[in-house]
Amino acid sequence: KQWYQRRVAITAGIPAWSPLSTWSLELIVERCARTKGYSSQPPQFSPPEVLRRVFELFASGFLLLNSPGLNDPCEKEPVDVLGYLSSQEREDLTASAQYALRLVVYNQLYKILGIAQPPALKNLGQIPRAAAPSSFKQRG
Repeated sequence: KQWYQRRVAITAGIPAWSPLSTWSLELIVERCARTKGYSSQPPQFSPPEVLRRVFELFASGFLLLNSPGLNDPCEKEPVDVLGYLSSQEREDLTASAQYALRLVVYNQLYKILGIAQPPALKNLGQIPRAAAPSSFKQRG
């Protein structure tokens, strides 16, 4: 339930993420959570680590490359679950993920999740709001 609530908060609060369907985002999160390079051991990532991996994936520009996309595991024929995104939506998602990744690196995950700043982080460096791409700035 918490995952769904956070997904709704992110896609509703950040315009660049609103085009993502629930299914495509769930599939991406699942793939980021269960893959760990060439290790034979099953990965054990915490939720913040999985979120960071999702941002890393989008920030890498995988949506902008000429790739086969992300296949839907429920379909017999290859179907790209992200094939419906326009070029502009892909660029906005990539820029938004790059900015979100910077926030994560600077311990500002709370800004992405739309929650209050934890007291322990009050004295750490901040990324100015003006530095955020317009596609990332939260509504309201």
